[in-house]
Amino acid sequence: MESCYGLVIILLLSTSCNAQIRNPFEAVQGCLQYDSVPGYNDTLEYFATDSFRHVGRTHNSKYIRVGMVGPTDGIIRFGKSRFPYGESVSEICLSGWSNQKTEVNRHTRSSNSEYINTPLKIQMTPNVLSKTRPMMFRLEVFDNGSVQLTKDGEKRPFLEFDDNHSRLDLDYIAFTKWNHELFYYYDCPLNMDSNSVDDTIVLRCSFA
Repeated sequence: MESCYGLVIILLLSTSCNAQIRNPFEAVQGCLQYDSVPGYNDTLEYFATDSFRHVGRTHNSKYIRVGMVGPTDGIIRFGKSRFPYGESVSEICLSGWSNQKTEVNRHTRSSNSEYINTPLKIQMTPNVLSKTRPMMFRLEVFDNGSVQLTKDGEKRPFLEFDDNHSRLDLDYIAFTKWNHELFYYYDCPLNMDSNSVDDTIVLRCSFA
């Protein structure tokens, strides 16, 4: 038994290890950051997705990759117009109700203070958002009006819906907030995968 313990001690003394912490924000490399986020009833800045560097297309859909950081109520709107007053847009409020549910609306605004939300879907999505790491996902809009949101590293969407009355395109997109501060990442590279990036400690060892 004594010789075995001696061998373990020799191996430990001849091994050099460095601890490295993976940074979850590596998943946003190449993205644009949007941190001066206007409030829900403020004038929003709609970005033209056709000017993005990273846009994916299939024979029947268009998709982009987006990220959010915040405690609750990550809100995006998208549609056909840069100035959609009097027109409808799709509105997705991710993890409202204190980071418990997601609500999808057909949002029609006539002024900064006047709007109508037509609910399309409410779904439980507990603890999707985080204040300390980005939640990255693909937003894909199909030609038939269906919409899917799929987290990095997953094959099946965690949220999908369609609007039978108003087919909306992913031509312009805007970001807003409710009662909490958030920031967003957009125009993100499509070939990144935050599923392989976490904040665990990795030991890199070399043997003498």
